[in-house]
Amino acid sequence: MNPLDNSTGVRRPGPDGLDTRPSARRGAGVSPASGGDSRRGGANPVDSGESVSLTHTASNLLALETKLRELPGIDQARVEAVRRAIDEGRYVIDTRRIVDSLLQSERELR
Repeated sequence: MNPLDNSTGVRRPGPDGLDTRPSARRGAGVSPASGGDSRRGGANPVDSGESVSLTHTASNLLALETKLRELPGIDQARVEAVRRAIDEGRYVIDTRRIVDSLLQSERELR
């Protein structure tokens, strides 16, 4: 859809209701050269001299995400062993261990 209304020479808002002028989109992470959103992997991010800082929590979440990506996938043998233990009534839930793990996770997020 052409954002310029040829009959009036006025730019129409985009489908999201936002101004489609490149200068109006620069603050939203849009690169005029690529016409795309630099937050979504555009090739030419806008260098407006502005900086972005992450909160402490966001930085911690990013670090946790990186750690999660390094972990191995699901251990199917372990899943089957636990499933058999549950079916046979041998699986004991260690609530103290669960609570300790949750508290440790909470401490790591801070």
